[in-house]
Amino acid sequence: MTAEPRNFPAQEGYGEYEDRGSRFFAWVFPASDEAVFQARLEELKIEHVKARHHCWAWRLGSAYRFSDDGEPGGTAGRPMLRVLEGSGLHDLAAICVRYFGGVKLGTGGLARAYSGATARALAEVGCRAEVLRSALDLRLGFAEFGLRTEVEALFPGVVFLGDFDDLGWQGQIVAEASDMGRLCTFLLERGVELSKE
Repeated sequence: MTAEPRNFPAQEGYGEYEDRGSRFFAWVFPASDEAVFQARLEELKIEHVKARHHCWAWRLGSAYRFSDDGEPGGTAGRPMLRVLEGSGLHDLAAICVRYFGGVKLGTGGLARAYSGATARALAEVGCRAEVLRSALDLRLGFAEFGLRTEVEALFPGVVFLGDFDDLGWQGQIVAEASDMGRLCTFLLERGVELSKE
C-alpha cells in the first residue's frame, strides 16, 4: 500500500471580516511545530496590542488546540479550527484578532465572524503537496560508478547518500516514490544489484 502525499499550506494568508463595527483580522499560516505557532502569536500580540481578543487554532499532525481568549466558549477558536480541518491541509495554524466595535454580536455572530475571517485568510494560503520519497540500498563498483551521472540526468531529484570504500561506492539512493519503479528498472537493466529498504 502506497502512502498518499499530504497537502500543506504554501504560504501565509490574510483575511478580514467586519460586523456591526467589530473588525476581525485573521492569518492562516504553515506551522511545522508549536514553537513556530507561538512565535507568530507573540508577534501579532505585539503588533495588535490594542485588540481585545487574540483567538487562535492550530492543527499539527494529529494534534490540535484552540483558544477563545476571553470570548464566550466555543465562539472563536473552535469555529476557526473547523475551518482548518475542512481545508484538508496539514500543519497549519490560524490567529484572529478582534477590535470590538461597541455592539455585542451574540454567540452565532461571533462564530460567523471568526470562521469567516479565517476562511478568507485560508483562501490566500494555497497548497503545497508533500513529495513522498523512497530509498534504495546500493553498491556501485568503480566500473559502474559512471551510472551515477546517467541516474542524475534521468531523475533530477535523486540524492546519493554514501561513501567510497576499496570496492567502490556504497550507500543509498533517495528519489521520489513515483520514480522508484523506473529507477529500479533502469539499474537492473544495467546489471546493478539493489535492495529496497
